[in-house]
Amino acid sequence: MKMLKEVEAYWTRRAESYSDVVCHELNHSNEKSWMEVILKEIPEDKKIKIADMGTGPGFFAISLAKRGYDVTAVDYTQEMLNHAMQNAGTYASRITWMRGDVQNLENIQDGSFDVIVTRNLTWNLEEPQKAYQEWCRVLKKGGILLNFDAGWYNYLFDDKQKNAFEEDHRNVEDAEVFDFNAYDEAYKMEEIARNLILSRCARPTEDLRMIRRAGFCEATADREVWKKVWDDVEKINFASTPLFMLRAVK
Repeated sequence: MKMLKEVEAYWTRRAESYSDVVCHELNHSNEKSWMEVILKEIPEDKKIKIADMGTGPGFFAISLAKRGYDVTAVDYTQEMLNHAMQNAGTYASRITWMRGDVQNLENIQDGSFDVIVTRNLTWNLEEPQKAYQEWCRVLKKGGILLNFDAGWYNYLFDDKQKNAFEEDHRNVEDAEVFDFNAYDEAYKMEEIARNLILSRCARPTEDLRMIRRAGFCEATADREVWKKVWDDVEKINFASTPLFMLRAVK
């Protein structure tokens, strides 16, 4: 896991600015859109145990805790957890906070959770296959995995994708909307992404293969979930990189 510390250092520096984005989301109408999608896929029973893998500033963990669910929020970057706990406010005590590597959940027993949710995480894992295996292990039989992600850095290895990515930037400028890619050290994340396997893969096709190899008995991909959860500004920013939802059952 030679990249783990490098990725952690990057997200430590990025934690405050990323937390600002998530705070905006938590108070935005598409928070409800996200929860509508997730709640359709998981049991209504509030006694189930949910793990938010790679919680970051806590968007999923906080939103689910507000709706009465028992949530464990996992992240390797302590600064992200610090911001997430602050963002949770009065809900912080209802969430179990855990620092850990989602590729090696050695402190979590088999069959601990009914549901795992994760967003924008797998693309920056050095060994995503191990993560899928671990998630399968810590889920109960019949447990559900919901993974929301995209081929964020495929443009580094695909000229057609690069042209589309650059067109997104032009459209953002023309529309005079917030530029999600205009942040400090964007170049550094590109350097890291060049060494990560999923930057080079066709997604979500490769993820589905990994999920099945990990032991899940069912795996599907919703390639149009972005239409339900992104607002108009996000759709302009990320037109060339549509978000997908992977749903898997153990």
